[in-house]
Order: sequence, then C-alpha cells, then structure tokens
Amino acid sequence: MLKIAVLDAEVDLGKDFHVVPELGGPLALVLAAHPPADPRVVDLVLAGTDLDQLKRTRLEPFAQNVANRRFAVSTGSPELAEWDPSWSITAERLLNRLRSALPGWPGLRWDHIGSTSVPGLAAKPIIDLQLGVPCLDQLDGLDEALLAVGFTDVALLAPDSPGVLRDAQRGATGPDARWDKRLFASADPGQRAILHVRQIDSPWWRYTTRFRDLLRADPVVRHDYEQAKRQLTDGRSYDAYTVAKTAFFDTIQARLDEPVS
Repeated sequence: MLKIAVLDAEVDLGKDFHVVPELGGPLALVLAAHPPADPRVVDLVLAGTDLDQLKRTRLEPFAQNVANRRFAVSTGSPELAEWDPSWSITAERLLNRLRSALPGWPGLRWDHIGSTSVPGLAAKPIIDLQLGVPCLDQLDGLDEALLAVGFTDVALLAPDSPGVLRDAQRGATGPDARWDKRLFASADPGQRAILHVRQIDSPWWRYTTRFRDLLRADPVVRHDYEQAKRQLTDGRSYDAYTVAKTAFFDTIQARLDEPVS
C-alpha cells in the first residue's frame, strides 16, 4: 500500500493508499491543497485538480505498478523537450524522498545526472538520478526500501535492455573496474524518473558526473551533444536511442578520463 501525504486537505484516495496528514518517513507522493512555500516538497497541488481524473490516470496506475513491481513505461519514440528549470526542483524532491527510504545507510552519494541536470540542454523529460554505494555486493533490503517510495527494479521486466545490469565498458580503466550496476525506475506515470545504482569510484559512477559537469561548463560540447541527440530522435526505440549515443561519448572520452586536479 502506497503511503501518501496530503497536506491541509481531507480527500478519499481509496483502499490502495495509506493517507497521512503530514510529512515524515518514506512517502510515495506528497499532495497539498494549495501551492507550497517550498516547491521541492510537494508533487501535486490539489487546487483546481479533478480528483477523480487524478485517481484514474495517475494514482491508481501508480498503485497497480507498485503492487506488480512494474515501472511507468514511456510509449512511442524518444522526444526532446526544451530545458525546464522545474527539472532540477523535481530531482531534488525525488532525491530527498529516496534518502528518506534509506536512513542509516552509510557512505551513500546522491546526484542528479543526465541531460535534465544541465541548464539550457534539451532533454527527454525523464529525471536521471544516481546513487553511489560503497559496495554493490552489500545491498540487502534496497529493493523493498525503494519500492516504498515508488521505485521498482527494472531488471525484473527488462534485464537485457542496455544499462540495466551492466554499463558498457569503455575508457582507460584498471583490471578491477566494476561495470555491473542496478537500475530502478519510478512506477509513477505522472513523473518518469530513473535511479542508477553504481559502486563509488567505478568508471561510470565517475563518468556520469564528469560528463554532467563538462556539459555545464563547455557550451560547445553542450551544443554538439544536443545536436547529436536531435539527430537520433528519428523514430527509433528508447533502447536504440541509448545505444546510438555511444558515438558521441567516443568523441569526448579522453576528457572524461582526465585526472581530477
């Protein structure tokens, strides 16, 4: 049963939800009667919202997805949207929610990564997040903890898709480099999000944040990457789009491998 906070309002969301009147502990969603002072807290404002439609199109599918351990699936081909400043707010809200699901877990590192983390860059409106863990072999309880806040294990449904259980090997790395990973995705059809779980100091744990920082700092690379992505949104599938972006990474790999000063 999904736990949802509803602030300053009394609503009947049905039997699939445990509704609480305040923030605290792991929550799948936060709804509020009116716009909050801090938009990083609330997922949806109820004022002016058709509650029956909300339940039918978002809340009930969300609950069904979690019950069946499914993630919300995008239909059609990848499409880019112009950069939206709300993406960073959404990312911070989701990161805070994910942190609340793992209290007491030591040494975790959290990041907003991917194109939605780069101001000015067009992107698919799917929030990419990263959790760095000290050891991928010590994740007992992770799946259930993340399920409580609405994130499901992608490998249960798509183990062979690129980047689900393993990253593509590339770059200047040592023999002990770890390329395995875990991938979780939001079950909420109203907010697509992906959580990459990688071991701290593994190659792709470094590459993702270095690539993000390079795109933020270098307008030429940012422009070239956006143009490359626009050429790839030509009707191909999400998996094919992911694989095709490899060619661009080849052009900037040396910069990702540069030692941090």
